[in-house]
Amino acid sequence: MTPPDRITLVLRACEAAPLSSILPYVKLGELVSVGRGLAVITAASQGDLVSPALEREALNIDEHVRMAADARRYRWLRDQALSTDSGHTPAVFDRAGGIGTVRVGEDLDQRIDTAIRHLTTQQVVQERQP
Repeated sequence: MTPPDRITLVLRACEAAPLSSILPYVKLGELVSVGRGLAVITAASQGDLVSPALEREALNIDEHVRMAADARRYRWLRDQALSTDSGHTPAVFDRAGGIGTVRVGEDLDQRIDTAIRHLTTQQVVQERQP
């Protein structure tokens, strides 16, 4: 296994000294010592960016794979399906645009986004009704 060339440390103040005592020395390119090792500061931020990320829901790899497959299928349908010259090519037809109106590309994206917003609005209205 190759040793990492970068690690992330999160510092917090201790009873002996506040972080303000080291803040003037936190500069990109400065050397830092941890134990017997030396390293170079390549990035710094104020606040803890690591802990909130760790508290988020862990990545579900199976869900990620499904989403990637869905995205691949959608991009193919959106951008390439009609150019296959096959009689078995799926297409998206818009009833509101009249019979036979095929939607592709940005037009398809906009129609889908509009439909999702419309259905979401309808669901919210229905949930508010007694």
